Amino acid sequence: MSEQQPERVRTVGGWFGPAERPLVGWLTTPNAGEGATGVLILPPVGYAYWSSHRTLRVIAERLAGLGHAVLRIDYDGTGDSAGAQWDGGRLGAWRASAAAAAAELRDQGCTRLILFGVRLGAAIALHDGAALRADGVVAWAPVVSGRRYVREIRLLATPVPDGVSDLPAGTLLAAGCVYLPETLDQIAGLTGAELAPPAPRLLVVASDQDGEVPGLVERLEQLGCAVERRAVEGVDRALELPAEYSTPPEEVVSGIVDWIGVDSSRRPRRRARTPDPPRMRRSARLLERGVELSEEVVVLGEQRLIGIQTEPVELGDGGATLVLLNTGSEPHIGPGRAWVEIARQIAADGHRCVRMDFRGWGESPDGGFAPGRPYDEHCVEDAAAIVRALYERGDRPIMLLGLCASAWVALRMVLREPVDGVVALNPQLYWQPGDPVEATMAETRQRRTAERGREALGGRCGLWSALDALGHRPWAGRWLDELSASGVPITLAFAPGDDGIEFLRNRLQRRLARAEGGGAISIVEIPGIDHSMGRVWLRELVVEVIRGQLSALSANGVAPPATPGARGR
Repeated sequence: MSEQQPERVRTVGGWFGPAERPLVGWLTTPNAGEGATGVLILPPVGYAYWSSHRTLRVIAERLAGLGHAVLRIDYDGTGDSAGAQWDGGRLGAWRASAAAAAAELRDQGCTRLILFGVRLGAAIALHDGAALRADGVVAWAPVVSGRRYVREIRLLATPVPDGVSDLPAGTLLAAGCVYLPETLDQIAGLTGAELAPPAPRLLVVASDQDGEVPGLVERLEQLGCAVERRAVEGVDRALELPAEYSTPPEEVVSGIVDWIGVDSSRRPRRRARTPDPPRMRRSARLLERGVELSEEVVVLGEQRLIGIQTEPVELGDGGATLVLLNTGSEPHIGPGRAWVEIARQIAADGHRCVRMDFRGWGESPDGGFAPGRPYDEHCVEDAAAIVRALYERGDRPIMLLGLCASAWVALRMVLREPVDGVVALNPQLYWQPGDPVEATMAETRQRRTAERGREALGGRCGLWSALDALGHRPWAGRWLDELSASGVPITLAFAPGDDGIEFLRNRLQRRLARAEGGGAISIVEIPGIDHSMGRVWLRELVVEVIRGQLSALSANGVAPPATPGARGR
């Protein structure tokens, strides 16, 4: 990937579409003029959204460098857009989101439109290209048969148990993403039989093993379209990898960019052009439990880190600022969109929430760190920069929220920069810089099998407590001492049986008891949740833990911040 590409382009996040259901888009344009071609990127839904996020950003930047205006969107009820993933009418809402985005690009002055869709996004491009007057369509691993796609979802998904939520019977859950029975039926109804010519030119990027693609290409050619098919080995696999392992596949990226080509119709920039595109709104309003919230894109610190801020329109006194840090290698929406849902719930309580991207993640500048990986050394520095920027603008008190790797980051940051509180979800305190980083806890457990056995044995026979009494403490034990001495209220919240709490109780029994006895650190096990909070019906339990810490901050008052770095080492 070209490290210099982003310097020749700019990306602006904003809202478009209906005011009552605002949609989020990230518009990337060339710095040296405006092209007449707009490229609309329609992402996949579900797990592939996270796997493909970095690749779609890279493609957008490459295309903008060739003169195009490129808009990446979040459909209604997905990503940062308004709505919930368990709303009804999902497929229709997603298609309407694509139509609103196409209209937005035309309002930006684009006279030509290229639709680029991935998986279900490609199906939307193929089915709606004619209605949207597309000049070209790129379909990456398109869903040809909705029925087959639904079967794939059913193979990977888990049914939501009866009686645990308001979700209807038959609702499926895959990687924290909700599929209502109605949504599955709507998707299953997609076939190639009703296709109209989507565009004069099409590119289909798919694996040789996808047996449905030849029939799709034949159907499109029968409709009079000029179709080019590119078979790329492993192209589907790139959409199935965890974000931690997902690297933009160069053959796919260059193939798509080359096919779309250079926009030779670049127009001079209007002198009166404002920093933001004409119609993309800087902020939007939405309702959460009857409370009107405002959301806007924020840029924080010298590194110009990007995030989304959510707060009540009527923000009163007594509220705190909750900073939600990147989980794993995922963008700021969090696993299964958890950060969006939590931020809106906490904001409806009267607080300000900021979900941020580190350098190399999501929408923040790369800074030489892309693609971002969990536990990257610069993440602690970025978290500190975020907190400093918020203090400087007057936010107080500030609490950090992290999950797994970002929980680890938040706990390290406490020793470098003053902060008023931390909720660390499933932190793995055994991890040390230089240790391997796996995408799943199952992989980590497998790697640590022998080590976990030794920890458990030493815990049962009292060895570790005896050594602790003699002053022999591992790295994590000394870390607990430093966290306790910081005086910062810290909640370590775990899924039952999580590796993080297993390590603390086996290896650091005595040290953990002393830390809890000091009053600053508390340990909570949240019944039923899983490591990545994929069980959406139990996320309210996590929200209650966060509310408890925020309430404690408000009740106890907040002292002035210490000198930055005073506790660091």
